[in-house]
Amino acid sequence: MTSFVKTFHDSRIIITEGSLAERLKSEFKVELDDSINHSGLIYSNPSLIKHIYQQYLDIGKKYDLPILITTPTRNVNQDSIAKSKFKGKNILSDSISFLKDIRKSYTDYSSKIFIGGILGCKGDAYSGTNHLNSIDAYNFHKLQTLELQSQSPDFLLGTLMPEINETVGMARAMAETNIPYIISFMIRKDGRLLDNTTISEAIRIIDHKVNQKPLCYITNCIHPTNLISAITSELNKNRPELQRLVGLQANASTLSPEELDNCTITQQNDFNIMIEEMNTLFNNFNFKIFGGCCGTDEIFIEKLSNKLKNQH
Repeated sequence: MTSFVKTFHDSRIIITEGSLAERLKSEFKVELDDSINHSGLIYSNPSLIKHIYQQYLDIGKKYDLPILITTPTRNVNQDSIAKSKFKGKNILSDSISFLKDIRKSYTDYSSKIFIGGILGCKGDAYSGTNHLNSIDAYNFHKLQTLELQSQSPDFLLGTLMPEINETVGMARAMAETNIPYIISFMIRKDGRLLDNTTISEAIRIIDHKVNQKPLCYITNCIHPTNLISAITSELNKNRPELQRLVGLQANASTLSPEELDNCTITQQNDFNIMIEEMNTLFNNFNFKIFGGCCGTDEIFIEKLSNKLKNQH
């Protein structure tokens, strides 16, 4: 198996999955758990969630691109599991095993499939409220990283992180696993996290305070239009730290995080415009990790992969 770190450094294009949870709700009309969202489907409806993962993996195989697939566990932690109907289940480690079983079916292409264990903030990613300080965050997320570590994922991903202190504590917990890890920020189009830390300053703080730095940084649940505004704003423009921001899992809506949090239907803008702007990130900003978030699907990932592959 080729190491994830080597593939990351050697590859110009890496794709990820598109939306999972939003598609399950809007397209497949699945009622998700109030506490752990769609992660329990690995037990209650494994064939459906496997089908969606396979749609994305089939696209990666078609274009012969490395692909990152991640556990459906952003909302999973010791507190949320206890409140769910899956109390007592080892959802984090079982999710890694679930994805490994899917990967096995891809034979020759399996060496380009990399499995990531997802952690999310304890509070609300879309408002930045109820976050933890760095010490409490380390202790809270350490339990998750230990369980994920037991199944040897290829990487860890701290996703949709809206606030710097909890992110630092989470990063310290992930770093101790000696598994490569990535931090993904929740970013506003003004170039700041939801606690008003600029993207460049957030990267500088984490790189300075955590001994084993993240492999890289990405962002998700932001439209590429808004991301381009964020990284070219006066707050971030020409800051060397932004060379470490190399990926986007795009939201199909240009709404702000707060507006998305209060939105009852999935927002979707023109895929072709999104893909052109993601191509700009590829060509002009040296981004290399591309995928989708809310409002995207297998059609979007197919078009995106085709565009990037033909540009490469």
